[in-house]
Amino acid sequence: MAMQPISDSALQRKNLADQLYELLEKRILSGEIEPGTRLSEEHVALACGVSRSPAREAITRLERIGLAIRTNARDRMVATPTREMIGDIFEVWWILDAGRTYLASLNATPATYRRLYELLDRMDTAPENLDAGEWTAVSREFHALLKSGCSNQVLTRITREHGKYIEWFTQLYHEHPDPSETSKTEHRQIVDAFVRKDPSSLTDLIRKHILRHRDRIVEHFNRADGA
Repeated sequence: MAMQPISDSALQRKNLADQLYELLEKRILSGEIEPGTRLSEEHVALACGVSRSPAREAITRLERIGLAIRTNARDRMVATPTREMIGDIFEVWWILDAGRTYLASLNATPATYRRLYELLDRMDTAPENLDAGEWTAVSREFHALLKSGCSNQVLTRITREHGKYIEWFTQLYHEHPDPSETSKTEHRQIVDAFVRKDPSSLTDLIRKHILRHRDRIVEHFNRADGA
């Protein structure tokens, strides 16, 4: 059966809805649009200079992934994280992260190992010689390199999408890096298990590392929530 023609106007509308969704998502994840902010179709369309149709599509997608919740038949608002939501997201995150890291370890090369240990050595100099921005840059390269060898594109895509929530929580409740001795020790232990391609140790270490990050997020969440 031949595919039915798709109108040019439908393609243009879809492209506009995609762009608007990406814009709203970026501003929510950065904290620029705060939790609880109203997202009415009319207001979003007016603020962004578009018709209500792409605004409706973009807001519906935000609701579908949990960044927006419905307040009435037409309007939504930016979701407000809860302790339960944070806990659930981090539980899924360590499972995804451990699996992806182990698969990456199976494809790691000597060059990967050398670079990981170079990054560990740089992090070991913090906080004396690395400011917060440098620590964050080195830490991001380190964690990205750990997963770079994962060839499972489905897992990579799922992890990338789930990671948006971690980014959101971190932006809202904890912007400061963690150059503590505990963090440095955990990083080095993870690399050692990565080099050994040891799934059991990797899983235990990554779970501990990620759930400690969760605890820091929850601590700041409780302060913001007045708990």
